[in-house]
Amino acid sequence: MKRGTKRWSPFVVLIALIILAGTPAKSTAEEFYKGKTIRFVVGFAAGGGYDLAARIVGRHMGKHIPGNPTIIVENMTGAGSLIAANYT
Repeated sequence: MKRGTKRWSPFVVLIALIILAGTPAKSTAEEFYKGKTIRFVVGFAAGGGYDLAARIVGRHMGKHIPGNPTIIVENMTGAGSLIAANYT
């Protein structure tokens, strides 16, 4: 390589493409989540540590998602959380 010439590293180019590609997605995400409900399924009983963590995160997470969706925490106990894992 000649002295004094600059070459863009692939990492810098990748970061620039990610930033440019993510710009129009905000309006699409806002339209998608507006008026929707997101459910957090917790595989343990209400009042436990996982339930508390999900409710704390759910309380504040809706404000940070475009469209401001409603977030609900749903507890599904049993079978060592297998019921919650298989729920669709």
